[in-house]
Amino acid sequence: MAQKPEKMQISLYLSAFIDIGGVMPKRLDILIVGAGLIGLSTADALLSRGCGVTVIEARSGPARGTSYANSGMIHPSQSRPWNVASPMRSGALRSVHELALTSRTLLQDSLISLGLFKDNPVPGCYKIYPDMMSAREAQKRYDEEGVVSRAVLDAEATLGHPALYFETDLWGNARDYALALEADLKNRGATFIYDAPDLRIRRGHQGVTAQMKGHVFQSDHIVIAAGPQSPELLAALDIDIPMTPLRGFAVNFEKPDMQLPFAPLMDAQSHSAMTVFEDQLRLSGTINQASARPLLQRWCELAPQVMRELKPATEIWSGLRPMSKAGRPYIGGTDVPGLWVNTGHGHMGWTLCAGSGNLITKMIMDDETDERFKLG
Repeated sequence: MAQKPEKMQISLYLSAFIDIGGVMPKRLDILIVGAGLIGLSTADALLSRGCGVTVIEARSGPARGTSYANSGMIHPSQSRPWNVASPMRSGALRSVHELALTSRTLLQDSLISLGLFKDNPVPGCYKIYPDMMSAREAQKRYDEEGVVSRAVLDAEATLGHPALYFETDLWGNARDYALALEADLKNRGATFIYDAPDLRIRRGHQGVTAQMKGHVFQSDHIVIAAGPQSPELLAALDIDIPMTPLRGFAVNFEKPDMQLPFAPLMDAQSHSAMTVFEDQLRLSGTINQASARPLLQRWCELAPQVMRELKPATEIWSGLRPMSKAGRPYIGGTDVPGLWVNTGHGHMGWTLCAGSGNLITKMIMDDETDERFKLG
């Protein structure tokens, strides 16, 4: 005779109760430092596992730092780091690319659930090169890394420049996503504390504590996801995060009424991009320039017709990318019990955020280990 549904549920509940020795499992309370894409994604994954989550941010709202005005590209194709002095091991590069592929799938699902996913008529991203020979040489390197690309030259899509097309990449407005995700997290019970620049992390008798204005936060675990501010936070604990913040710029314009590229264009030479969103055109990128002028000058060379049609910029923004010196993010525990890091994503933060949040949640909740992204 088949069991009734309610009896089956009670039976499963009792079974789980017995499995843990007759003690109800304690809900873990997690403190996340940083409300950028990485911190929000970490909160999302932990909330989904039943944790209590508090997010502390030095600025006055979410995604006000590195996450504020990025290129919008979700691009596993660009997993290779920009700033590694010595050649990156192929295994490390493969690990970042694998995490990026996982993250892209999770991120797309999240965009859909938040009502933000746009099925663009032409998916993917383009990367332009000085000539077709340079594009073909780059294509060989991508092939060796397991990244599929197609060499193209198109008057509309690439503005007439030789380029590689990465069909499996995505794109979307990262700040819109961050704001929608923050609202969703609040609805699900997460607590957000903003304007908290004086947070201090301290070693305690039983692990680590976070203190602010005389208040000590009670939590089972602390996750540092503060981007380029992460090394400063952890310096007081004698924990070194090898990181080189690299400044980038973004310039927003009102979207001109003309034919525009229908997918993001990356420039291989300047590490910059042109992205056309629903209501604006954004130029973003460059590395450690003193102003946005080199970015604008470069795109005057690459897209003179578009640049002539633009009205004065509506916003000029600058921020620091948290570039790990290892060429891959730091995701995992530290030598202090209960203290975790999820930082150092560099130019891949938007691409890696969902996968990184999911990975560190498995580490905290399931005691999983992943040596690929360990600190040190």
